[in-house]
Amino acid sequence: MRLINVNTLELEQFYGDQIPRYAILSHTWDGDKEVTFKEWKHRTDNAVRSKDGYAKIVGACRRAQADGLQYLWCDTNCIDKSSSAELTEAINSMFAWYHDSHVCYAYLADVQAKTGQFKKSRWFSRGWTLQELLAPSSVIFFDYRWTVLGDRSELAGLISSITRIHIEALRDRSTIHGYSIAQRMSWAADRQTTRLEDIAYCLLGIFDINMPLLYGEGQKAFGRLQREIIKISNDQSILAWDLRASNTYSLTSALAPSPAEFRFCGSIVRNHEYDQSAYSITNLGISMKLSLMKTLMGRIVLVGLNCSKELHREATYSQIPNGAQVSRHFRIWIPLHRLGEDIYSRTHHPLSKMFLGQSYSILGHLIPTDLFLSLDTSRAFPTQSSEDPIQILRWNSSPSLPCLLLRVAAGKTIPRSDALWEAYDLEDVSIVQVKSRGASQVSHQFISSGDFSILLSVFWDADVVPRKWLYTVIYDPKRNTITKMASQTEWACIFYAEQHAQPAQCCNNPASMYPLHEKLQKIHATSLTAYVKVEEDPIITIESRPLWDSFGQAQLIVTVIFRKKMKI
Repeated sequence: MRLINVNTLELEQFYGDQIPRYAILSHTWDGDKEVTFKEWKHRTDNAVRSKDGYAKIVGACRRAQADGLQYLWCDTNCIDKSSSAELTEAINSMFAWYHDSHVCYAYLADVQAKTGQFKKSRWFSRGWTLQELLAPSSVIFFDYRWTVLGDRSELAGLISSITRIHIEALRDRSTIHGYSIAQRMSWAADRQTTRLEDIAYCLLGIFDINMPLLYGEGQKAFGRLQREIIKISNDQSILAWDLRASNTYSLTSALAPSPAEFRFCGSIVRNHEYDQSAYSITNLGISMKLSLMKTLMGRIVLVGLNCSKELHREATYSQIPNGAQVSRHFRIWIPLHRLGEDIYSRTHHPLSKMFLGQSYSILGHLIPTDLFLSLDTSRAFPTQSSEDPIQILRWNSSPSLPCLLLRVAAGKTIPRSDALWEAYDLEDVSIVQVKSRGASQVSHQFISSGDFSILLSVFWDADVVPRKWLYTVIYDPKRNTITKMASQTEWACIFYAEQHAQPAQCCNNPASMYPLHEKLQKIHATSLTAYVKVEEDPIITIESRPLWDSFGQAQLIVTVIFRKKMKI
């Protein structure tokens, strides 16, 4: 390990147990303004000393001196990046170097103290700074003048709100590897790196992985990282990612193309109540044993992973003065497309994953099935283009809001209960987020299957907590109602974002929700009567109190069970 002597500014080499106590610098790179290993040898030259990177390193050295430390490590000038072998060793060792440092100085070049710029700093959006934030025992933040902004522990709440990293991981670094794969991936979902491969390489320490670097492999690096993770872990949350709405492919590899697909996975935890069978990966796919539920939706099946979405609520007990937190888990099921005998591909239609609770009694009797999950991306195909609004809606279905947890199932139910007795027919279930506008707004979703569609509208207050909600069941064999709504001006505000020129008169506020649903209910009241009598209409339950995720975000729990007759 090469360190800077803060007194002489000379680089000195150390090995193994000989490495002294040292400070370590975390910062964002600024192109050719940084000082390289070769340039540091000529640091007396005016051209080198005039660089911003030189002043940054000297400032860090002065701070280390003040802290009673003799050595500092900085990635710009302590690594000879012209040597691919040294670069590979350094990147594979980086997490350990930050972990073993006495203190980490996080230098935020775009921040001035007491200006409110802290949460907007570029430092929080870079890939490499993730491990630099999490690995050290102590992280102290500085502005561009080396004014202290605070340390990681005292700023943990603010940093968690900026980065969506779990606050306990910020307070106690020993907990990092206890988080599920999906949760750790979510920490990197909104981060960028200059080189495409680095979004994988910067996560090596987060997942305790070592692997060779192959610059030039591009997006394949992230796939290679996931393969290495699977070799050492049976945490199936690595498969619980969502296809981004901008991507129009419905069949994909089992592995995610980037950390961005894990953006809404911060509350997905490992659940040891479910199958913990080991699984293996080859160059072609993943051999697994999973609980499998067949559907009548073409070749699509649902498989249950050994992970769940964990939500909380407060429960007050007389024995506990400050109350207690009650956790609830919703097991994650992902849809697969059958390609051949026991061979499946990941699919994202009607959506990337479903949440099915243990109240569905049928799920407790499923026998784990051996299957092979393909990694072949050549089978992916784009959604079909169509002028039919309904086809467009059905093919562009998207995951629900992160603040709305939908549990969708179909089948026979236990008499006078919403628990499934026999799950048999998901057919053409479609969950479409037609309008989502965030705080102080109304969101609208269509949940459809067979002859029934449900329009669900929810008003979210300024804190994005659900305050009012309505739903209407539409009996619509040919989806004519939705087609007309998508093409008529009076409903346009639901389907098209640009139709909000007069928000007081559209569906964007709670007052307008009621007439919208009253009109729909009046139109369909007669056609629904027969189906209500024969108990074929969907069961819909919305919990009166929201639950909360790990970041304090409210989650509205909506359960929809379609009770259609099984087709022979």
